[in-house]
Amino acid sequence: MSNDPSAQTGLRFKMPILITIASLIILLWGLSVGRPFILPLLIAGFLAFLMAPLHRILMQRLKLPDAVALVVSAIVFLSPMVLLGFLLVQQGKGLIQDVPGFISAAQVKLQNFVVNDPLAEKLGLDANSDLGSLLQKLSSSVGTGLGFVVGGLAAAADVGSQMVLIFVFSILFLGSRVHLRRSVEHILARSRSIDGTHVLDESSELVQRFLVARMTIVAIIGTMGAIALKLLGVKYSIFLGSFFGFMTLVPAVGSLIAIGSAAATAFLTGHSLGSVLLIVAVLFGISAVENYYLSPKLVGTRLNLNALTCFIGLFAGGLLWGVWGMFLSVPLIGVLRIVFASIPALQPWGELLADKTDSEILDLSQKKRKTISLPGERT
Repeated sequence: MSNDPSAQTGLRFKMPILITIASLIILLWGLSVGRPFILPLLIAGFLAFLMAPLHRILMQRLKLPDAVALVVSAIVFLSPMVLLGFLLVQQGKGLIQDVPGFISAAQVKLQNFVVNDPLAEKLGLDANSDLGSLLQKLSSSVGTGLGFVVGGLAAAADVGSQMVLIFVFSILFLGSRVHLRRSVEHILARSRSIDGTHVLDESSELVQRFLVARMTIVAIIGTMGAIALKLLGVKYSIFLGSFFGFMTLVPAVGSLIAIGSAAATAFLTGHSLGSVLLIVAVLFGISAVENYYLSPKLVGTRLNLNALTCFIGLFAGGLLWGVWGMFLSVPLIGVLRIVFASIPALQPWGELLADKTDSEILDLSQKKRKTISLPGERT
């Protein structure tokens, strides 16, 4: 064995990096293999967070017993989800059954474009052109565009088949929240470097507020989208509007995918180009309301995650758990950031995930307090 001090120093420097990389690989492998078990538990946990405010109101204001409040909370959340799920399944089935008709309509529109539109001549297309490859590419594009929608339906159906189990887990999580919190606090108390109470308080508040805000935004945008598409005469308006609302959970590209799906459906079901452009403009307007008003007002910067972290999380979540992984990855990374920030040895990792450091957030809050201070008040 070499006694060279520089070699030993290099080894001591490389070992933590190698251990970290190996740990990440094992963690990702475990998350991928454990998907059938972990995913329903995570969804149940998030549902428990969503039901917690209503459960608290029923117990504190209406003085209902804990068991009754649990049942009422579950019914209030289950009923609209079952109704919406039924409507989405019905319209989703119709959409999938009409895919061959969409492809045929696209082929007819392409033939008419080549024969009658002067733009086709400028592009070098005529009736003698090889339209076979163009039609094949067009059919492939339509199939690819609807593939994400069908994948979303498959993911929802996969979870829907376990919905009873998920709701049972969520009720058990909600009913056992005090016991679970006490147990986690005792576990974290063994480490002197971790403030267990602070971590649990901040994590639970972050997840609950984020989920409630995001679901509120999904409901508002989905309703606005469905009403707008219905008024504009688009077929499958409820399904496409709901899809538009849920895709707001995927930053940046989510709304674009939903708008593209609605525009393609409208175009292939007989809408004119002007009507399609109007649909796109209306949906972009609704998306702007979500981006520039609803999200800043309801969500704000509570997650404090930078854009790179969010996109890597979405990519990894999609690879590991599909569509549901994309939806769940952002709040999970937000919780990880809080945990890392609370452990001195892991604080550099928390800063890596964060958009702003704690000192920057403190400076920003102090500036805001100075800005809103009354005249003559000391700042």
